[in-house]
Amino acid sequence: MISQEADEMKNVNQMVINNANTVFEKKDDKYFGYKSRFGDIVIGGSYSYRFVVHYAKTNKDVVIIPGDVNKVTTPVCTTVEERLWKPGAQAKACRDEIVEQAKADVEELVLNGYDGEGFWGAEGNETYRKFSYSVEFLPDRKKRKVTALIRRTSDIDPRHVGRAKAAPSDCFNVHIGKAIALRRALGLTVPDEYLNTPQPTEVRVGDVVSNPPEWTGAVIADDGWPPLSGRCVRLKDARKYGLEIIDDSREEVSK
Repeated sequence: MISQEADEMKNVNQMVINNANTVFEKKDDKYFGYKSRFGDIVIGGSYSYRFVVHYAKTNKDVVIIPGDVNKVTTPVCTTVEERLWKPGAQAKACRDEIVEQAKADVEELVLNGYDGEGFWGAEGNETYRKFSYSVEFLPDRKKRKVTALIRRTSDIDPRHVGRAKAAPSDCFNVHIGKAIALRRALGLTVPDEYLNTPQPTEVRVGDVVSNPPEWTGAVIADDGWPPLSGRCVRLKDARKYGLEIIDDSREEVSK
């Protein structure tokens, strides 16, 4: 029975690949061109995550093979509906993708932003930067919100303020919060995927979990050392007891 189900899954996977317009194969942190009906990618060429996400948002039927063609293929989430309704591992992949998109969005806006009066960012060509601006983020994890402040260099008070706050039932993520707050400060449209990101489906090291109504702690590796201060729980126990994920920013893990 297991062998039959495996064969059926292989056939489904192969059909998805055959019907796709473009296919990338993921190896480590790179994506390699596997197939393209448009001829606009190099077969065997190496592409970054950011390129694949942008490509998937501007083209239809883009698929990623996570290693082996016999394993489950993972379509890149190209619509809000897909992001909202992908179950299990695919919802996890979609959330990870949106977090990476938010990080890149913030980086791009901070370096090359424009508020109607002038650009800000790194010091550079004054032809393109009328004024010099700075962006400051104020995360408040207890209140589950992020505030973005935009100042001109000579100012004390911010010229633009944007705020983002996670709903009570949502998992807080500081990277998505920064992207929402900064876009609101600039008067830019906030993408639906930031506002409707799928919730995390699996506890990972670096998450903050809760056992309502009182206990909250950080998730550490099964063989990790507890921190000198603060509560913590080992990964296997967090999964065993089904603790609720309330913050998956994982900033300390990514540093």
